[in-house]
Amino acid sequence: MTPRTLLRTLCCLAGAAALACHAQIPLAGVTEATGPGALAGTGFKNGYRMAIDEVNGSGGVLGQKLVLTQFDIDTKPDAAKEAMVQAVAGKPFAILGPVFSGLTLATMPVTTATGIPHFTGGEAASLTRKFHPTLLRSSLSQTASAPRLASFVAYGLEPRGLALMFIDNDLGRDGKAALSEVFKRRNTNVSFERAIKPGQTDFSKDVTDLINAQTDALLFYTTETEAIGLLKELRKQGFSKPVFSDGLVAAQTVIDGAQGAAEGVLAHMTASVDAPTPQVQSFTARYIARYGARPDHNAIKGFFAVQLIKAGLELSGRVDQTQFLKTVKDTRFDVRKYPELLSSTGYDFFGELNRESYFVVIREGRPRVLATMRSIEGGQVELPNHSQIAMNSAEFRRTVAATLPGAASAPVSAHPIIKTK
Repeated sequence: MTPRTLLRTLCCLAGAAALACHAQIPLAGVTEATGPGALAGTGFKNGYRMAIDEVNGSGGVLGQKLVLTQFDIDTKPDAAKEAMVQAVAGKPFAILGPVFSGLTLATMPVTTATGIPHFTGGEAASLTRKFHPTLLRSSLSQTASAPRLASFVAYGLEPRGLALMFIDNDLGRDGKAALSEVFKRRNTNVSFERAIKPGQTDFSKDVTDLINAQTDALLFYTTETEAIGLLKELRKQGFSKPVFSDGLVAAQTVIDGAQGAAEGVLAHMTASVDAPTPQVQSFTARYIARYGARPDHNAIKGFFAVQLIKAGLELSGRVDQTQFLKTVKDTRFDVRKYPELLSSTGYDFFGELNRESYFVVIREGRPRVLATMRSIEGGQVELPNHSQIAMNSAEFRRTVAATLPGAASAPVSAHPIIKTK
């Protein structure tokens, strides 16, 4: 018996956690492969598979390899719950997915008492309000992103009347509530509302009603599948008012699927593959080399989750789920020390993520970063000439106005940074 084998045997006999005695660290992926969530699920899965291969290629984690068991699911709660039961039975160190908030809600009761870290791509505010002990977001939730998006609309445009379209599911209803609360504080009048059905494909009446409402702008909050159809219908009927959305509309799959109809849309992205940082640009180049296509924000979510597992385990020094959760919630991971996380990252006690996000405009088939926001609300903007202005200033409104149809191009190349007080 070699010294290493003897040490492992003694470890197990001493009653150490079973995971710490394995030569491998098992992970389970539970992601959408068919149905309305397929675009998001595929991006998320591609991201974490790439991260697993890169981590293993560099020596693994604490001398152990990551091993994935994949469960591909339809975008239905029953399918997600059944797959999660099977995933938990395999006793993985962590679970990756699902991406959709409704499917995450359906699976959370399965993982609540297991002690298994459960990474979700879902952004609905209600997820962490359930106080799940091991749930960790791989993206900002609506609690953080809605104030940023609403401030972008309110400060950047100051609409007298705003149209709000939202998907009628957990994501959309939570998003509408969070946005409406901020708009009320910002004195922004939402004069037209419309709920969009999940998987809806015909938007002709919705857009006709929108045009007849004569609002100053549209903010829509849907998933990727509905976004493509809605953007096409807006162009078909000649809707010419400013259009805002959350980051999903800036996903390359949506931009390509909309066939030019996303041009000029302004969006707030919780993660962007076009972020002007060397870490993100390197990730994007490697993803393209591997998959032959540009990644989206869901790919970043999946990649980040695995890289956080690596960072948290190496910082805690052992393969222990309880210690891992404590470590990641007690640590602010600086991107200068952990470049594989793509940006500086921190969690609160409930698994809420806090990191930078981006304001973008879609031009020539690509999201172009206008500004980077470091924390939840308002603050100072650094323009390309390095002058500091308030986000609620006339100059910031002129910066946004320069992106609208018929205006001269805004100076997007210098990537101004939004800093909070």
